[in-house]
Amino acid sequence: MRYFILLFLLCSFSNAHKVNLFISEENSILDIYSYFSSGKPCMNCQLIIKDKDKIILDNKLNSEGKYLYSPKIKNLEVIVEADGGHRASEKIQVENIKHEDLEEHIKDEQSKEYINIIIGLALIVLIFLILKLVKRK
Repeated sequence: MRYFILLFLLCSFSNAHKVNLFISEENSILDIYSYFSSGKPCMNCQLIIKDKDKIILDNKLNSEGKYLYSPKIKNLEVIVEADGGHRASEKIQVENIKHEDLEEHIKDEQSKEYINIIIGLALIVLIFLILKLVKRK
C-alpha cells in the first residue's frame, strides 16, 4: 500500500511544474498568459515570439504571467520558457485564434491532468497484477 501512495505522489509531482500557455485575441492585440499546472502565473518568464526561425520579440512576462502583443505578422510561434528547462510553445495564425475563456481553459487543463494521473495509476496496478500472475506460474 505504501508503494501506491509513493507512486501517487510521484505522479502528482511530475506535472507540478508544467508550463501552460493561453493565447487570446481582442481588438488585434494578442493577450498571452502563461501559468504552471498548479495555477500560479509564470512570473517574469522569458517570452519569445518567432516568425519561422526569425525572433521577432524576446521579452519577459509580467508578475501576473501576462503580456500584450500587437502582431504585424499572421503566422507566429509563441514560446514561454521558465526556470529549470520548462517550456511551452504554440504556433498560431492570428486570424484563427480561439476565443475561449481563461477560466474554462484552466479547468480543461486540470481535468486532463487528473485523467492522466488516473490512467497512469491504472496502468501501474495492471502491471503489478500481471507480474503477480506471472510469478504464481
